[in-house]
Amino acid sequence: MKKVLLFILIATCAMSIFAAGAKEPAAKEEYVIRLAYGSNPRDVNGQVVEKFKELAAKYSEGRIIVQTYEDNQLGDEQECAQNLRTGALEMTAIYTGNLTPFSPSVGVLMLPYMFTSNAEAMKAIEILLPVLNEKTVPEAGVRILGIFTKGFRALTNSKQPITSLADLQKVKMRVSPVAIAIATFRAWGVDPIPMAWSEVFTGLQQRVIDGQENPHATNLAMNFHEVQKYITDIHYMLWTGPLLISEVYYQTLPEDIQDIINRAGYEACVFGSLAADQMNIDAKKILIEKGMIDNGVPTDEAEWQRRARAIWPNFAKDVGGEEWLRYTTGLIGIKID
Repeated sequence: MKKVLLFILIATCAMSIFAAGAKEPAAKEEYVIRLAYGSNPRDVNGQVVEKFKELAAKYSEGRIIVQTYEDNQLGDEQECAQNLRTGALEMTAIYTGNLTPFSPSVGVLMLPYMFTSNAEAMKAIEILLPVLNEKTVPEAGVRILGIFTKGFRALTNSKQPITSLADLQKVKMRVSPVAIAIATFRAWGVDPIPMAWSEVFTGLQQRVIDGQENPHATNLAMNFHEVQKYITDIHYMLWTGPLLISEVYYQTLPEDIQDIINRAGYEACVFGSLAADQMNIDAKKILIEKGMIDNGVPTDEAEWQRRARAIWPNFAKDVGGEEWLRYTTGLIGIKID
């Protein structure tokens, strides 16, 4: 009996020692990312953000946790971009124009007729993304994971069909109070009326202006069909928006997490661009059902394009310099005379 008890005691001690020496498997580290944006989940920005959240969790097997903040909860778009620079915020999704104060080079995406179709834009963005990051990382302290689109700005007006540049001369057009938009319309031979966005519907209603230009989905959301009659599809300005991550934060991440974020960000932006394309197709159909008349593409759009691209050199200094302008446009097959 003593031998049996001694054996049990020795075995028990051995098991205790083994248990004390054994280690639990190390838990995989989690990464919490705060992602702020200025609209809501129904907008294309929101769809991109939600898709990124979904894909990042999926590809990381739950290790990446994205906390989203909509409707400017953490500041407006430029404030979010600034916070990324310092590392006070991890990610944001904004309009390209709100990144240009920190990284002028990305302004090449806003040149008139830089792209002439959604398919062309998506292909060009794939080519330009790596070289844009060569500029935006040192200039702004942010990294572009992907660039999504919301559609081309189409002309609408209440006065007459616009099927040529000659027709445009007879219409009072509102444009965004942005130098490049104003210069583009002047190149087309008209003197546009810059007007704050909050004043546009009333201006159309009171005939202070005859027309305006925005993507179809925006025109529908703003109920412009109530004060506009004609639609003309020009392809001079494509809305683009980068999905950004703080470079300070990005460099703290292990390589495998960086790879996952790169993949999820790019795929989320492609998803958003395709969703926006369909939204604009659907919106235009509804606008026509509500009584608007589709005049299609101008018969002389090649001339619209030629005149608009002729102003590019005038804005070279605003988009990173002439050398950068020629380099980026050359990458996507556009030759500047």
